[in-house]
Amino acid sequence: MTSETVRAFLFGAAIAAPVGPIALLLIHVGLNHRLAAALRAALGVALADLTYALLALAAGAELARRLEAHQYAFRAASSGLLIVLGVWLAASSVLRADTAASTSAPRAPGPLQLYLLTLANPLTIVLFAAFSGQMSIQRDFGAVLYGSLWLFLGSLSVQTAYAGFGAALRRWIAAPEAVRKINALSGIAIAVFGAWGIGLALG
Repeated sequence: MTSETVRAFLFGAAIAAPVGPIALLLIHVGLNHRLAAALRAALGVALADLTYALLALAAGAELARRLEAHQYAFRAASSGLLIVLGVWLAASSVLRADTAASTSAPRAPGPLQLYLLTLANPLTIVLFAAFSGQMSIQRDFGAVLYGSLWLFLGSLSVQTAYAGFGAALRRWIAAPEAVRKINALSGIAIAVFGAWGIGLALG
């Protein structure tokens, strides 16, 4: 393993590490569904990071500049989506009478849904493009693919940890009322992230 692959892995983990709306959603899935469902969701998120890594390492700073020119519109759109998602999660947890019953729990979002939700913020590619300047890739396809895969593995390791944490909460917290409160709080937190993003876009 070269120093560049280590940097790529650590950068992928660093991108995924901050507790944001996607991390909260993965914990939510783990709390309300089986570990396998949460791991599939984590895979979807990491695949979105892989997509952006491939684009950033292949296209470089030019694509990043073009996206950054429309950053406020992108931020407003993705933040609006987070508000809708957060309100829906919070409302469904409050309105559901019995979260302990498997028939009452909403269906777990699959990897495709999480993939698309993560892609809703294309400004992530700006971070990847900035990182690509630290790697001697020179637009070589093999090197781009290799570096992107290590970024993906770094992201996947963190997303899996969030999914596993949610599944562990499911084992520790058996009371339906406690689960419902956690679900409501996570939904509110996701909506707050969205509102914060809207504020940045309008500010």
